[in-house]
Amino acid sequence: MQVQFNTRTILPSVYRTEKDGKEKVYLSTTVFSPQRYNLSPAAGVMPVEQIEAVLAECADNAQEVEIQFVESQTKFGAQMQIFSVKPLAKKNIMESKP
Repeated sequence: MQVQFNTRTILPSVYRTEKDGKEKVYLSTTVFSPQRYNLSPAAGVMPVEQIEAVLAECADNAQEVEIQFVESQTKFGAQMQIFSVKPLAKKNIMESKP
């Protein structure tokens, strides 16, 4: 069986909290409409810990990433289940074009 993923470029955001000595990371992004999606790293192409780390780092650095995902609706709202992530080169908005 072959599974096909969607690909999209996003700018992730991260919210960190600590409870009972354990850090919890919540990841999300806003797309088009704007519509907010919860991001849920999933095992597959990359390990979950690696996906979380890349998304959190890119969120901290305001860096876009390309993701492979499937979209679903949960009781908490729209969700993107992410199977792989690739950081994109940061754009220099101050760079003038010839």
